[in-house]
Amino acid sequence: MKTHNVLASVAGAPHGTAPNSQSLVGRNLEGKSHGIVGMYQNPYVFLTCLFASLGCMMYGYDQGVMGPILVMENFQNHFPTLTGSTIQGWLVSALELGAWAGALLNGYLCDAISRKYSMMVAVIVFTLGTGLQTGAQNPAMLFAGRVIGGVGIGMFSMVIPLYQAEIAPPQLRGSLVSLQQLSITIGTTIAFWLDYGLHFAGGSSCNPEGISNPYDDMGAFNAAQNSGHACLGEKSISWRVPLALQLIPAWILFFGMFFLPFSPRWLMLKHREEDCVSALSKLRRLDANDPLLTAEFLEIKAAVMFDEETEAELVGSGGSFAPWKSLFVPNMFKRLSIGCWIMIFQQFTGINAVLYYAPQIFASFGFSSVTTTLLATGVTGILQILFTLPSVFFLDNFGRKTFLIVGAVGMCVCHVVVAAVDGVYEDQWALNEGLAKPQGWVSIVFIWLFAVNFAYSWGPVAWVFTQEIFPNSMRSRGVAIVASTNWMFNFIIGLTTRDMIDSMKFGTYIFFAFFSGMGGLFVWYFCPETKNKTLEELDVFFGGDMDSIAAADKARMQSINERLGLVGAEVVEDLKGRQTSVVNEKSADNRDAES
Repeated sequence: MKTHNVLASVAGAPHGTAPNSQSLVGRNLEGKSHGIVGMYQNPYVFLTCLFASLGCMMYGYDQGVMGPILVMENFQNHFPTLTGSTIQGWLVSALELGAWAGALLNGYLCDAISRKYSMMVAVIVFTLGTGLQTGAQNPAMLFAGRVIGGVGIGMFSMVIPLYQAEIAPPQLRGSLVSLQQLSITIGTTIAFWLDYGLHFAGGSSCNPEGISNPYDDMGAFNAAQNSGHACLGEKSISWRVPLALQLIPAWILFFGMFFLPFSPRWLMLKHREEDCVSALSKLRRLDANDPLLTAEFLEIKAAVMFDEETEAELVGSGGSFAPWKSLFVPNMFKRLSIGCWIMIFQQFTGINAVLYYAPQIFASFGFSSVTTTLLATGVTGILQILFTLPSVFFLDNFGRKTFLIVGAVGMCVCHVVVAAVDGVYEDQWALNEGLAKPQGWVSIVFIWLFAVNFAYSWGPVAWVFTQEIFPNSMRSRGVAIVASTNWMFNFIIGLTTRDMIDSMKFGTYIFFAFFSGMGGLFVWYFCPETKNKTLEELDVFFGGDMDSIAAADKARMQSINERLGLVGAEVVEDLKGRQTSVVNEKSADNRDAES
């Protein structure tokens, strides 16, 4: 399907000029403040996006909480069958498998009941999964809790950046959607440090009753031997409490969502035009009849009208599945392919290998102390928080491509250094005799630097970019497929990383270095820059300008613009009073239909 090209039709730029934006709203906002100043000037939309990010905090928390728990002796004593690398891979990745399903499910749900209410449903699903994990008495309960909780996490990962992108003004969209990645890193860090602190509950070792030597010849906790002997040291609260605490932000989000606005774009999709005006007025802190708000309202309306007319034509000729099929026509498939590949490259940078298995990775560098590896894991989380901030403050100044390419180069270099050091010293580290400790710290430092490079680039920017490339009517379905792709490859990483480290050793980091570099090249050659563009305007990158659109689509867009009074508008003041008349006409049409 040829998508709407409202930008060119609304534009009406004077002849002989070449404005940076072809949208009335985009041109009017070109000089507005970005980053922290822009957020300060738009406090309501900033706080709304910040609050919605609580869901992403749970996403990050659940990603970070399990890795450190796996190395706790009390947990191993409770679940002695979960100590092998393969079964641990399945336990960690069970969350991602559920999240894959949740992201796909929410593509339908957030269109049907709203972005807002689908977040609340996700909280309920997440609560069920968390309850099963916290109270787990056997591996089956633990696995079931991971899968069900993952469904809720997948729903969050799909809908929260979508909601943030749809309520954000164009000049702040990158920064505001980046808040979700900042929340992920905060959640991960809280999980790391809670695990570290509660690791000392009752003592840092299990000290099983009646066992004189609870360790095997390699110095590892012998869970098979010790199971059935109660821990006199470390308590079960060391891992049950961290699993339970994530319910607190979940239910704060649930009750808080009652007070947040619906997405104006979703309201327009449901033809609730007066509510759309009201939501926009609240989010932009503008009067309902302000010309700038009028321009944004009409651009959203034009986009929705175009999509609805085109979709109706598709359904008429292709059946009820035509809207999903339309994602695979050339124009839309280009967007979908770019979004999916961005997520594949994001996962194959190796970030979740580090987040899920940081204690085990650090132990492979010659550090046998659980306390040391958990401490190094906590530092990883703090660095991620600090270095996500540049994307929040400056993403809308420097652009998406710059952050992605620089981050890809940095991650590639870090992996190469770790691979080189690991390749030289891994045999000495494997002896578990405390050899080559300085070189082990070099590897840890470059893992930290890798996490830093990911934090300001592919962490937040991949999610920002993939929210921006789909048109209004396709966005929820497109983002659902993109998010589910992320989770499917997240699942693959979670499942295979332990075995990769055991079998490929330093080759694991060469693998991640290769995909980090390829990700940068992919962005350089195939991805458009989306900075400062309205969501409606971005179609110019995928559908061409007005002259390149098929004649039928051009005629349809022209007809819509004439009906909305957009033809000939050169500045927002030309639309003064137009919004009210459009809403009134709609209300009158509804009354006529009812009579």
